[in-house]
Amino acid sequence: MLGMVHPDNIVHDDVVAKAEVMSMIDAVDVQQQFTIDRSFGRREQLIDWVRNEASKLGFGIVILRSDNGNSRRKAFVVLNCERGVSYVQSNRVLKHEDTGSRKCGCPFKLRATRRVVDLWRLTVICGIHNHALDPKLHRHPMACRLSREEKIVISNLSIVKVAPRNILADLKRKKPDNVSNIKQVYNERHNLKVLKMGPRAEMQQLLKLLGDNKYVSSFRTSEDKVTVRDIFWTHPKSIKLFNTFPTVLIMDSTYKTNKYRLPLLEIVGVTSTDKTYSVGFAFLNSHRDMYARLYEN
Repeated sequence: MLGMVHPDNIVHDDVVAKAEVMSMIDAVDVQQQFTIDRSFGRREQLIDWVRNEASKLGFGIVILRSDNGNSRRKAFVVLNCERGVSYVQSNRVLKHEDTGSRKCGCPFKLRATRRVVDLWRLTVICGIHNHALDPKLHRHPMACRLSREEKIVISNLSIVKVAPRNILADLKRKKPDNVSNIKQVYNERHNLKVLKMGPRAEMQQLLKLLGDNKYVSSFRTSEDKVTVRDIFWTHPKSIKLFNTFPTVLIMDSTYKTNKYRLPLLEIVGVTSTDKTYSVGFAFLNSHRDMYARLYEN
């Protein structure tokens, strides 16, 4: 395969670079912590062990290259520090000019190979870091990654409408050394929603959910008969309450609260005991359509 470099070919270069790295002020040698006489039954088991040890020391691990092997070559995987390699400047114009990179060309590198007996062995190519290690990994993207078990917990708790902050608190209670933050929880919940939507567009998903939960809805399309111009929905229980207490209605519209820039109209009713209830909601093309849309419904 063109461009493929076997990990054995980079050992010499890293040994030569080791002396140069050790002369730096912030150089840290962690080779001893990864020099072990142990075999792993699975590739994932070895990677999990390496990442766990790296988290204890204060850095993250990423996969640099890997190969599943064939009849002429053994399977291998090369791991390096998350700050390894050098940052490649993008040709596109960045939204923020003051962006930076954490990559500093760290030479730390490990190699894992699968032997004939299907056991994985770990070899240290270079155990030197050219930067100081962090005592806490709260801002490290690799260390903050959620495990498969944690993603299952987020999925189960999201189904029962648990707030994201409470989900994060539950993850940290079960695993005190967890360094994930609220952003990872929100990202995973978003991924679950996208997976649940499947090939449907967001508006199609909204109409499906309204139908599944037996909401009363109505929508109008633009001249192209495809783009939804506005949509109104309400629950049957809200209709019953409105028929009972139709005297006082409070209407308010919020703007720029969604990516479609559609005003959200909320209609609230008041009962005889001064309690409020939701009558209905509507996404409108503009506030000018507000009253016209109300009279139609």
